[in-house]
Amino acid sequence: MRYDIEGFITFDTEDASLLNVLTGDCVELSQTSTRLLAELLNHRGDILSRSEIFHSVFDQYGARASNSNLNQYISTLRRNLNDLGVEKEIITTVPRIGFKIADDVIIHNDREYRTPFLEEKTSEATRNPPPPSVFERIARIIALGIVSILLVIRPHTVDSGNNVHKIVDDQCIIFTSPALSLWDVKNSFHFTTQPFDCSQPKELYLYKKQINGTLGNIIQLLLVECDNGNCESFYYREKNNV
Repeated sequence: MRYDIEGFITFDTEDASLLNVLTGDCVELSQTSTRLLAELLNHRGDILSRSEIFHSVFDQYGARASNSNLNQYISTLRRNLNDLGVEKEIITTVPRIGFKIADDVIIHNDREYRTPFLEEKTSEATRNPPPPSVFERIARIIALGIVSILLVIRPHTVDSGNNVHKIVDDQCIIFTSPALSLWDVKNSFHFTTQPFDCSQPKELYLYKKQINGTLGNIIQLLLVECDNGNCESFYYREKNNV
């Protein structure tokens, strides 16, 4: 199961990881932390008592359950989310009862909708897409939220910083990492549904990174294309197990 938290954090229960899709920062979780966060997300809107958590997260898996142990796992998850850039409190404490996911947190999972991002490589033939569902519209709003964050790296910041590189090709203005060349930018479009085309004025924002972890090697790509005030984003992620 994969969860989208606040539009830019991906929680993957299979990989046992938290990933910031904007920065590429990744935190690997223990199995107990993964079960705990998944249990809270699956019951968002509800309060989970400590006894319920003890049973579903610890006892059923032969793990040691205690109040201090649970508090430690909750504290670690909060710190992990904060380290990845989540400023609001995702997990709230309900005094003398237990814990819950905060009511104002935006959460979606892959059972609810398929995002407009390209999540994995697929060999399926191209099909005519159905009209967008309510959840797909929500996903597009989330994508635009990601775009608004990326738009912080406007040209006035390019001259003063070393983390963003500006490339001009035909009618495209491209903002990306200094480590990426124009060839890398063009090659990244192989992962999307459309070709690299600079025949019309547009801005491109490209983030690409490879993460080598103990659970496997992850390649991730975030591409945002803005044309006449309309922006479209593509997210691609590929994992090769070690």
